[in-house]
Amino acid sequence: MITALTGVGTLMVWMIYLQVFVSSYRRQLRATLLITRGAGDGLEARCFLSNMSAGPIYVQSVLVTLETAAGTLVRPVTDILDLEDEPPDDPRLQTRQGPLGSGETRDLGSFSNLLRHVLRASTDAPNPTPAETTVRSIVIEIVGIYSSEDLPIGARRRFLVLDHEGRLRIQGQELETEQIRSRRQRRRLVADLERDR
Repeated sequence: MITALTGVGTLMVWMIYLQVFVSSYRRQLRATLLITRGAGDGLEARCFLSNMSAGPIYVQSVLVTLETAAGTLVRPVTDILDLEDEPPDDPRLQTRQGPLGSGETRDLGSFSNLLRHVLRASTDAPNPTPAETTVRSIVIEIVGIYSSEDLPIGARRRFLVLDHEGRLRIQGQELETEQIRSRRQRRRLVADLERDR
């Protein structure tokens, strides 16, 4: 009886150990992206993308959704429009697309430029300013390719645009970046890539 109980106990310990090992291994294989605000809290603050995954990620598309008093605007901002007058010699500096190594951070630009990019593509105004559009929030969504995954991976974060004593401030609605991991959500990312073709 004692031998049988010892055998069952040992089996349970090994099963728990295997479950912990598999869970840890799966966590290491998952892609994790962070979208953060830095260098201030106004419209000129920078939007940073960090790759906290174990391997590199290819950033394929950057989409911005503006929620305004007049409605919602969704546009890809993968190409950097504010460099059109004097484009750099290196074409890689004209786009937000490209590989991002493990532990690396990429500056996506200021929130002001991201807002203007969407507004310029959505309105007839030649040089719209965020202060004139009653923007309530801005959602940054990243679509990328990771390792041998058969579907795109993604992440998104919503930032609120707050009027603080006549000055617009950017504040994350949530503390963490939402990771897009379910297969259903990742299939929807394919439609987002279609916007940016």
